[in-house]
Amino acid sequence: MAVDPGMVDTVLGTFRGMAGQLKDAGNESDAAKECLAILAKMEALALEMDDLGAWTTKLSTDDYFVDFSTNYGQALAQNTTVDGDSSDEQLMQNTLQAYSDSLTELKKFPGNAHIWPAVEKVIELGKSGLSYPLFLKECEERGLFLGLNSPHAGPTIQYDLYCAEISFRPLDREMYTKQLAAYNALVAKSAFGYPDPVEWEITRQKIEWEYAPRQAQWKAIEDRWDRMLDMVQDWIDSFCSFAPHDARWAGMGGVNSAAQTRKNIERTQECEPGKLKVREDIFQRYFGLGWDDIFSHETFRNQLESGLLFQSDEALQLIRDVYPQMLPGQNPSSDLIARAEAQHSSQGYLRANRVSAADMQPMPFPEFLQERGLIQA
Repeated sequence: MAVDPGMVDTVLGTFRGMAGQLKDAGNESDAAKECLAILAKMEALALEMDDLGAWTTKLSTDDYFVDFSTNYGQALAQNTTVDGDSSDEQLMQNTLQAYSDSLTELKKFPGNAHIWPAVEKVIELGKSGLSYPLFLKECEERGLFLGLNSPHAGPTIQYDLYCAEISFRPLDREMYTKQLAAYNALVAKSAFGYPDPVEWEITRQKIEWEYAPRQAQWKAIEDRWDRMLDMVQDWIDSFCSFAPHDARWAGMGGVNSAAQTRKNIERTQECEPGKLKVREDIFQRYFGLGWDDIFSHETFRNQLESGLLFQSDEALQLIRDVYPQMLPGQNPSSDLIARAEAQHSSQGYLRANRVSAADMQPMPFPEFLQERGLIQA
């Protein structure tokens, strides 16, 4: 696995361009070589890691961005055959140009809007007329370099929280709410309004580790009762007149297709009750939950109340009525088969007001930033 190439291009585009400028200028200074080495490390990490947030956080906390920019300024100043003298004035000019170029590239992508202010503050101070040594001193004392190095995670956490809300994931919503509060607390106690990168990374990971077991259990329970409901639905449907024409049991084609379909239907009728009992036993042993517990469990209630369930209320009631009769060697009663036939004919088994995938499609991150007033003119 690797970080999404498109996001890697967005993050490293500016640095690739700066490295290309050094190569094109024939700059062979030690600082230029260090720039190329740093870029290569950032590229390699993008291939080794698969999470964008973890990758960008590592680049920030390990000073890749700052080290590259520092060496880039020194490389331009050291190569006098290309860039003139190596005075403090030239260093100031080169450094400002590097930050200005970076800001220009960042502003091509609105999704980086939450990062712009940190770069703008450095440029503003650099243009104030200070000498290069005093500029570096002021940047350190005002925490501007910390601002560049520190994670600007506030808007991204807000976006994660927004995505969790529109996709009805209560544990994720709770986790991101806690992360946002922790992030804001670190910002509030910082003298410069930026969280310490290492402290934030530890805080973020501790919160994720805290929720990971509960998130895994939530999904495991959801997956298992969802399959159990499907098994009961399949069993009653296999006795209906539409079963031979349903894709769930259709043969693969050819001269024996009808016979294979019949065999598939019989397999469901004969084997599904026993398979359900095995699943129920596992469900009870692993989670302490039985069949009746499904319909009051928080995972089921969340899907029902959010409109995520595929089955209509009528279909769920039919499933619950069929369940007591779903025993090995037993067939469902004719009235239950008739109800299944009627639901299939009218498509009454479908939940009319269920949430669609389009309803849960989040707006792109740049639009989110704009809506929340985080994109600057």
